[in-house]
Amino acid sequence: MALFIWPQAYAQAPTIDLTIHSRVDTTKQEIKEIVTLWVNYLTSKPDSIYDNPYWNEEEKKKYEDFDFTRSSMYQMPSAHLLANYKPTILSIEKEGDSYAIRTLFNADGMEGMYRKYNPWCITRLHAVKENGAWKLKNALPIITKSWDRKTIGKINFIYSHEHQFNEALAQKANRFCDSIVSKFQFPDWKPFDFYITTSGDELGKLLGFDFFFAGYTTGKGLNDKRILLSGLASEWYPHEFIHLIVEDKKRHWIVEEGFATWIGGANQKQFEEMAVTLAENLAENDTVTFDDILSRKWGWQFNAYYATGAIVCQMVYDKGGLNSVKRLLDTPQGDNELKKVLCELLMVEPKYLDKALQKEILKYLKTK
Repeated sequence: MALFIWPQAYAQAPTIDLTIHSRVDTTKQEIKEIVTLWVNYLTSKPDSIYDNPYWNEEEKKKYEDFDFTRSSMYQMPSAHLLANYKPTILSIEKEGDSYAIRTLFNADGMEGMYRKYNPWCITRLHAVKENGAWKLKNALPIITKSWDRKTIGKINFIYSHEHQFNEALAQKANRFCDSIVSKFQFPDWKPFDFYITTSGDELGKLLGFDFFFAGYTTGKGLNDKRILLSGLASEWYPHEFIHLIVEDKKRHWIVEEGFATWIGGANQKQFEEMAVTLAENLAENDTVTFDDILSRKWGWQFNAYYATGAIVCQMVYDKGGLNSVKRLLDTPQGDNELKKVLCELLMVEPKYLDKALQKEILKYLKTK
């Protein structure tokens, strides 16, 4: 086990407890340089978005949030994550003009239910030469370099040679996006790249993970990058289309996911089906509050968060129509601000908000 620090110029940077697997041959100069690059990046606050000197310039210019692993991996501050889930470099292997860096993030001494959160992830990023120096690069452009591409309407579909492209679904996807923009009077949507994979794990590889737990998904819309990733082996993914066509704002997350679920469903289920499951569980737990759902203390097993967000959107629409829904979509982050906006739009006093939501959710018992 070795302890690494930044060069002298970065003397105030934190140290990390890093293991290098015996498979990694650090007697080779290039491998040694890439280990140093990777350690320098991990100790450079990788959870923060800034002009990081260890990442390649092309991706930094193209994307503000350039590290595709960031949003899933750093569910906690990077210093805290690395102190608990200590990195082990498993391999550094030559792949064409780049080197693939595979790293396990694993914790020691986890007890009880927390043992199930271990390992945190296995990343697989790449090192490429840029102006004579090694820089980090995302896996996505390297993995998909030779994939097939077909543009239908405003969507550029990107998929492996094994995938049988379905043009009818591709046309349907474009019509769906057009119809939602028209119905809600949103600004016209911009073209995006749609990467099609066969599973959540295959999707994860495009993001830079050989294995990931936090943020594991079969669909991810990266609005700021104009990228959609699917693990459903299909040209059709209405929930994620919503994330790409609704204006990208830092709105409350239950509104973001609730609106996408209300219009496009989630987990391959329609909103109404999810609402019935939510209502059945709430009927047996009448002490559950809106805060319990917002904090995800209750109902995480059946996506109560998404279903409640969708029901909130339906309630707001029923009460005030399109303008009220658009006002809801402007709700900033922060639970108190969300509750204030909901009380306004639903014309409910704050002390009665929990009861109003519970009453509305339980109505879906009748749809069974």
